[in-house]
Parts: sequence; structure tokens; C-alpha cells
Amino acid sequence: MRVDYTGRQVEIGPDLRQYTEERLKKIVRLVGERFDLHVILTAEKHRRSAELTLKFRKNTLVGVEETGDTRTAINGAVDKLASQAVRLLERRRTQKRRPKPTSAVLLNILGTGRVDHDEHRIVQSERVPLKPMTVEEAIDALDRSHSGAVVFRNPDSERVNVIYHRPDGTLGLIEPEP
Repeated sequence: MRVDYTGRQVEIGPDLRQYTEERLKKIVRLVGERFDLHVILTAEKHRRSAELTLKFRKNTLVGVEETGDTRTAINGAVDKLASQAVRLLERRRTQKRRPKPTSAVLLNILGTGRVDHDEHRIVQSERVPLKPMTVEEAIDALDRSHSGAVVFRNPDSERVNVIYHRPDGTLGLIEPEP
């Protein structure tokens, strides 16, 4: 915790520093010991204002309070900082964590030859990237590929489609129902 003080028409004595650091225990409890704080105390005619700028992690919080007494202004600014910190930490805590959208599909290639219907075995598995392409582009990619199928995302329907070589030599297209 590093605290810098700036006084504008205010003499910041050790008692005011101690009072401010005593009030900061509330902030320390919320954000931990690792933060920087800049305290600016200002006196103008009958007004006393306190501006506290708190920097921790990648966040900057500012609390400003203006009253007739310096200590009351410090209390108000610390309370504002504390409520901002609670709101920020609560937002991070309750934020929904969604899984990343799938960018690859697992393609299993079954063995050829006579296989009992009770026994299916996977010969080869590979991850195939999902690329948005039209059906014509997918046919070109199928001609260039070594596997018998191409998995792609159709930009018209935004769904995953599969194009493959059928045993009779024609091409088959698998599209999910809308």
C-alpha cells in the first residue's frame, strides 16, 4: 500500500495522515494490501474537499467528497471508494462464464471391411477446424483433402454442415434441420 498526499491550502499533519490511514482499513479489507492511493485535500473558503484516487490491479476508482470539515470529507470519499470497490468486485464475481464457441469438431473415421454391428471401432480421430464456406468451396476443399469428408459452417444458415463422398461415387451433404 502506497499513499501519496497532496494538500491545497491545507497543511497535512501526522494526525490527518494517521486518520486517513485508519479509515483506509475498510479499503484494505476489500482490495488487499497491493494498491496505490493518491489523497488530495483542498480548502476553499468554508468548503473542505477530499479526492481519493485508488489504483489496484488494472482498475482506477475515484471518490470525491466536499463538506465543511476535512475529516468528514475524508470519511465520505472513503465510503464512496468502498462502495465502488464492492460494486466492481461483485460484478467480477457474478459475471457469467460462458464456454468459448467450438472452433473445431472431432471427426472419427470408422474402419472398413466386415465389422459386426455389435462391435464398432474407431480407426482414426482428428480435429477439424470449422471454417465458414459455401457448398461450392466445400466441394473444392473435399477434392483437395485426404479424408472422405469436409466439415464446414454454412454462412447462409450459420449451421455446421458435412459434405462427403458416398460409396456410389456421388457426393452427400448433411444439413441439420432448422
